[in-house]
Amino acid sequence: GRLGIKQISPRELDQKKGIMLIDVRTDREYNQGHIPGAIHVPLSEVGTRVKKVKKDKDLVVYCRSGNQSIWAIKRLMGMGYTHLYNLKGGYSAWKRIH
Repeated sequence: GRLGIKQISPRELDQKKGIMLIDVRTDREYNQGHIPGAIHVPLSEVGTRVKKVKKDKDLVVYCRSGNQSIWAIKRLMGMGYTHLYNLKGGYSAWKRIH
C-alpha cells in the first residue's frame, strides 16, 4: 500500500469482524448514506474525536473515493494507532457491491 498503509477491499471488509469503521466524509455525504455501523468523524476532527478509541483496535477508515482517508490514516498513525486500514475505492466502491 501507499506509504505502508494497508488497504482493504469492500469484499474483505464484509468478511472482517470486530472492526471499527470511521467515515471521514462531510455531514451531508454521511447523512445521504454510509456503511452500517460506521462512526462519522469529519476529516478535520479526526485528531480530537478519535482519542477515546483504543490504539490497538482495528480501524477501517473511508471517504468517498479512498484519498482523503489516507490523510486521516496518516494523522492517526502520528497519534500512535497501529491497526489501520484504508478502504480501497472508498464508499463509492462499497456501494457498487451493496
